[in-house]
Amino acid sequence: MNETLITIDLTYLYSITGGDKSFEQMLLTGTIADVDTKISGLKESWETGDATEIRKSAHSLVSLSAIAGMPQVERWCRSIDQAFADNLFHPEMTPLANSIISGWPAAKSKLEELIAAN
Repeated sequence: MNETLITIDLTYLYSITGGDKSFEQMLLTGTIADVDTKISGLKESWETGDATEIRKSAHSLVSLSAIAGMPQVERWCRSIDQAFADNLFHPEMTPLANSIISGWPAAKSKLEELIAAN
């Protein structure tokens, strides 16, 4: 699987934290852990074709992706969430799921670097 490059833009995070660096670090650290869990769940449910769990994971990732500064992932998750609203498996969404799953490790590393730099 090719790795997808996920762009990081923390504008939304900064608007929430208002320049409070310790709050930014705390929020981003928790968000990274939550995204990690939800992407693992998305991967697992995609592999088993569990449409209900796919939708739950994608739905949770919408807001988490916004906080983590990943607008592409937020859009992809919205698309998956909407497609799976009928609780049926939609294989045409596989490229989006693959982009989220393959792009996360590099995005996670970048976010962890940003936390360490503060």
